[in-house]
Amino acid sequence: MDIFNNRELASVSLIILLLAWSSYKNRDVVNSLRLVLDALLQRAILTTLASLLVYISLIVYGLYEIEVWNIGQTKNTVLWFVFVGFAELINSTKIKEPKAHLQASLNAQIKLIVLVQFLVAFHSYSYIAELVLVAVLSFFACCSTYASYHSQHKQAKVVCDVLLSLIMLYLLIDSIYVIYSKPVEFFSLDTFRDFLVPILLSCALLPYTYCFYYYLAYERAFIKANIYTSSKSLQRYAKIQSFIAFKGRPELINSWFLYSCIPEFESKKTIRESIRCFKQQRESTA
Repeated sequence: MDIFNNRELASVSLIILLLAWSSYKNRDVVNSLRLVLDALLQRAILTTLASLLVYISLIVYGLYEIEVWNIGQTKNTVLWFVFVGFAELINSTKIKEPKAHLQASLNAQIKLIVLVQFLVAFHSYSYIAELVLVAVLSFFACCSTYASYHSQHKQAKVVCDVLLSLIMLYLLIDSIYVIYSKPVEFFSLDTFRDFLVPILLSCALLPYTYCFYYYLAYERAFIKANIYTSSKSLQRYAKIQSFIAFKGRPELINSWFLYSCIPEFESKKTIRESIRCFKQQRESTA
């Protein structure tokens, strides 16, 4: 199969054209893109991306060993890393309840819509047709999104959503017809890998995002220790004691740090006393 199908090439072409047009019309777009690039090149971001890359590489190696992944899945893996893996990493900073997030993520992988999306994406048209198709879909999707934030355009949102549904229905029916006409191309091991590998990668990413969530939660809580005292030993002691006292629950550790103040970090004894008082106050109000 080709490295990129016409739909992917059309999507990239439209993105490049849109960026070029926006940059020509408004120089602030270039400055904004430069700021985004500078942010991505921060050491913390690069370290996180490197750890994610190493983790996914180990997952891919494991899938390769059991003959699920092969070199033909390189494109799908790279696209998944850029558009799914990186996006999930960003979204993990907004997680409020990790268990609920894990459950929702797992449920998303087994929904019928995943199969429908795969079927729709299986068949692509000529490059020009795909340019028009992607442009029309993007236009209606943007109009629907814009209308959703403005109640006076509620009717326009309904119209856009209906048109999007009709177009997607046509694409689904056409893809099913193509599959029916050429079953050998669809019912193959490579096609099954195209469907399975992104799902397996998304499921394998969940433990990483779970650990990353807790890492960020502890970092947000523990950073207050650096504010309350400049002593490295007291900072380390406060982190260890709070972790033990609150059984590793980041929300309680953070609450205790918010409850505390600088005088309570003068010694190990005052830190222990602060934790004891906080636990007593919490138990009395429970």
